[in-house]
Amino acid sequence: MNSTVHEQNRLLQNKLNNLIKKVRDNERKQALYETFGFEIIGANTPKELRDLLLSEFIARFQLMDVVLCLVDQHQDAERLFSEHDDEGRSSYAHRLLIVDPVKDTGVVDSLIKEPLLGAEVLKKYQWMVSSLKTKAQIRSAAYLPLLRSERIIGALLLLSHDSNRFPQGVGTFFLQKLSMMAAVAIENCLNQQRIREISYQDVLTQIYNRRYFDLRLKDEIARSLRWNDDLVCMFLDVDYFKRINDQYGHQAGDQVLVCVADLIKTHVRACDIVARYGGEEFVVALPATTLQFAHEIAERLRQTVFAMTHRFRDEQFRISISIGMANLRSLHALVQQDDQKYELIGAALLDNADKALYQAKAGGRNRIVIYGNDTAIS
Repeated sequence: MNSTVHEQNRLLQNKLNNLIKKVRDNERKQALYETFGFEIIGANTPKELRDLLLSEFIARFQLMDVVLCLVDQHQDAERLFSEHDDEGRSSYAHRLLIVDPVKDTGVVDSLIKEPLLGAEVLKKYQWMVSSLKTKAQIRSAAYLPLLRSERIIGALLLLSHDSNRFPQGVGTFFLQKLSMMAAVAIENCLNQQRIREISYQDVLTQIYNRRYFDLRLKDEIARSLRWNDDLVCMFLDVDYFKRINDQYGHQAGDQVLVCVADLIKTHVRACDIVARYGGEEFVVALPATTLQFAHEIAERLRQTVFAMTHRFRDEQFRISISIGMANLRSLHALVQQDDQKYELIGAALLDNADKALYQAKAGGRNRIVIYGNDTAIS
């Protein structure tokens, strides 16, 4: 009798110990997920959030891989997550999937609003993992929908080599909570970035303003020096702009500025930074570019602007631009200093381009001058 009671007590104690262990494991998991959830909500930029979800997530939760799929309602998600970050774009090429709500309706419709765990995930969402290098080792997956106001904005796919990691039918409370926090973080982060970009835009031309250009130039100089790349800066000025305003009115002048801004954007690459620097002056930074290639771009732009006829009311007129250019590698003394000050280097680069622009205008306008080269091309 005593032995039977003792055995029952032992079994009850084991059950209690297992329950206590399970509770502690759940508490630990909850703390881990909540800590990570607050980190992603606190992300300041889309790039920081992307790195947390697609890199830190893997390390923190011992996963094989993570795929983030986003429905790009505003047609800007890919740019916001990857702009000016070629390394990140390459690293996350197959793990950050951006789908168009119009063109990819079949894909969007396949994103269900309930979590899904187990091998079934890999069958249903094979397109999410088809390009991953790790796809042959994946044995288990968790699909987590990203929902905002009952609207699906994307999904997270958590992948493991352990076939028992995400068993079908097991509770997903912690994962669901984390996916809710991820959805909030993504929506908030992208909206904040959109607001920042509005403050960095020139109201008239819809290109970047001087404030944004000065900030980005420092980053591009740092990157160029780190990778031993050159960087070319172009200053552009509309010739006789005051005369246009005086003769045709300020509305015609505004029309010219908008047109020139559009032409500059069509002639440079997506990675180049175009800004209105003030009045009728524009500036362009061309990273990872040779001086010769930048000059070819500038010459095509100059010819296009000069060939165009502008119409305002019943009047027709043509305009021209002058361009001054300077490159980073011409600043030998500054860039070779041990204590590199990017603001100082940027100011010197802009100053050289401005001096070249002054030479172009003094030499007759409608021409290009490269700093340090006395020959003007027109």
